Amino acid sequence: MRLSASLEELPTYSTSDPLERESDPTRPLRPLQRDGPASSFSKERSSPRTPTKRKRFIRATVCILSLASFFILFYFFSGYFGNLFSGGSSEYSVILDCGSTGTRVYVYEWSVVKSEKGKPNFPIAIRSLPETPLKPTNLKSGRAYQRMETEPGFDKLVRNESGLRSAINPLLSWAERQIPQHAHRKTPVFLYATGGVRKLPVPDSDWILNKAWGILKNSSFSCTRDHVKTITGMEEAYYGWIALNHHKGMLANPNPNSISTFGSLDLGGSSLQVTFETEKPIQDDTRVTLRIGSVTHQLTAYSLSGYGLNDAFDKSVAHLVKTLGSVNQAGGKVQIKHPCLHTGYKEDYSCSYCNPVKGQGGIAVELIGSPNWDECATLAKISINRSNWDNSTSGEVDCKSQPCALTDNLPRPNGHFYAISGFYVVFKFFNLTPDATFAEVLEKGRDFCAKPWDAAKASVVPQPFIEQYCFRAPYVTSLLREGLQIEDSQVVIGSGSVTWTLGVAILEAGQALSSRFDLQGYNRLLESPHWVWVLFFLSVVLVVCAALCVGNWLPRSFRKPLYYLPLFRQNSASGSVRSAVINPFKLHLWSPISSGEKLPLSPTIAGSGPHPFGTAHGLSGTVPLTELSNLSGVSHSYSAGSLGQMQYAINGNWKPSRGQTTLQSRRTPSREDLSTSLADVHLAKV
Repeated sequence: MRLSASLEELPTYSTSDPLERESDPTRPLRPLQRDGPASSFSKERSSPRTPTKRKRFIRATVCILSLASFFILFYFFSGYFGNLFSGGSSEYSVILDCGSTGTRVYVYEWSVVKSEKGKPNFPIAIRSLPETPLKPTNLKSGRAYQRMETEPGFDKLVRNESGLRSAINPLLSWAERQIPQHAHRKTPVFLYATGGVRKLPVPDSDWILNKAWGILKNSSFSCTRDHVKTITGMEEAYYGWIALNHHKGMLANPNPNSISTFGSLDLGGSSLQVTFETEKPIQDDTRVTLRIGSVTHQLTAYSLSGYGLNDAFDKSVAHLVKTLGSVNQAGGKVQIKHPCLHTGYKEDYSCSYCNPVKGQGGIAVELIGSPNWDECATLAKISINRSNWDNSTSGEVDCKSQPCALTDNLPRPNGHFYAISGFYVVFKFFNLTPDATFAEVLEKGRDFCAKPWDAAKASVVPQPFIEQYCFRAPYVTSLLREGLQIEDSQVVIGSGSVTWTLGVAILEAGQALSSRFDLQGYNRLLESPHWVWVLFFLSVVLVVCAALCVGNWLPRSFRKPLYYLPLFRQNSASGSVRSAVINPFKLHLWSPISSGEKLPLSPTIAGSGPHPFGTAHGLSGTVPLTELSNLSGVSHSYSAGSLGQMQYAINGNWKPSRGQTTLQSRRTPSREDLSTSLADVHLAKV
């Protein structure tokens, strides 16, 4: 008989094979001594059925991948359903435009727009706040734009920290009133400086930006250091182009092969930004590629420094100082008679272009009005011709044969354009509608220049730079016709609501939204919502897989225990019969003839005292339920606490001696164990 036993509770144990005893009766019994309280041995088994390292690795990998896929899908659904059920919740942006004439603040509100099937539209809806006109107390009378503005420009506030605070703080306070208080902390604020600051030396511009950053970071809005910067002329140009074409609804064009956008002519105080789309990309420094949704726009953008309204007038003064003979010295100041100023006008002026060293401040002069319309128109053309201001140009450039405001390496504008910003300001000043011709602008300018200064000033509402509009009328006309060589039919004057800051708000809103959710995929899913449910059921399957993997790793102590009661086998010549066992608690029944399912059992010493809670039905773990076998020489003792407990002896009267105990099995016997035991018993009987 093959044996395997546990001796944790047995001092000694003796057994013998009946066949061996018949063949050799003198052979002594083989004692098995327990070496110590921790000594034990168990029945020899095949390799354990616990998962191997490879299976555990595969299971861990599947679990990790399932959980990772679930979280990815969860992120996807949170973005999808969040945008789906949010109903287009609003977010805000605050943008400070720091130009050469002053600092303006713009507040924009934006939200996500659902795309309609078969109908392309821009995925972001944006509007400027407030929608109602500003009250006169918040706005200087006579301004062309409905905006909050402070003066002077940042380039006039170098090393003047109190002046910077006076220029920024009122704008921030006004913006706070336009945005709900709960949204202040998550609303970004941007400060972008343009032409005026671009002309400053680097130490001066850095000082201004650092001080401005110190003011903004302590405001109620969200601001990082990269939100405060000086933008290039090219950046300002394509910001204006985006703002214009969004305003005209041209950015949702589904056909990338056709050009249906407008060019942008953005005239500021210091520079002119030119942007237009080309059919083929131009391989030079002016190329800008802009992708919006599935459409790619090949743009050409450049900035013409010195061609803004204020700089152009300054160049006219510098030209008079340099070439005209009407220069008189009075009281330490240079007196200049200007043909574009009204009779009776006499004011001090600081001429920046009069100083040959740029960035070193202007030269103080005194301007005296000496109106002459023809000379004024000629002076405007001189201010446009780059050969008068660019030392690299050799000879005089003929404005009739080529655009005299452009260098040789800049592409000529083509297509249809909207003239915005400064162009709109000039039209607005003369009470002209956007569809007015430039001939009407010149006529209005001639009439205005003929008025004495006091009458001219009284004819319009108070506003800055009233004296310069006599010069600005011929200047904007000559800039388009000769400086850029754009026909009148190619140009339409844009509205005052279009500024480059709108382009900044659109791009920042797009970047903020794309960082949380892919816009293109979002629109596709809205058009085909059945894919959402496919992915939803896929995520459910992944969650179930992950739960099963985690469940298999739970320690046994965390699982629900299963209780078993034995079914006894009675040996007889006719076969085996299962005895009925009362099961009042509906516990699982166990039979040694079953499939070999094993559960751990607590070892019990036979012959120990009865448990105080033992029952006659064997529910106790210590009271043996004994059934005598018909086979002589072998007795079987079963207990609910120790199944498979067997006693062997040479005859039926053998009893364990003192200090000996019956064999305790630490596990449930399997089918193989019982078959082996019955075979040994059968051999003993024979």
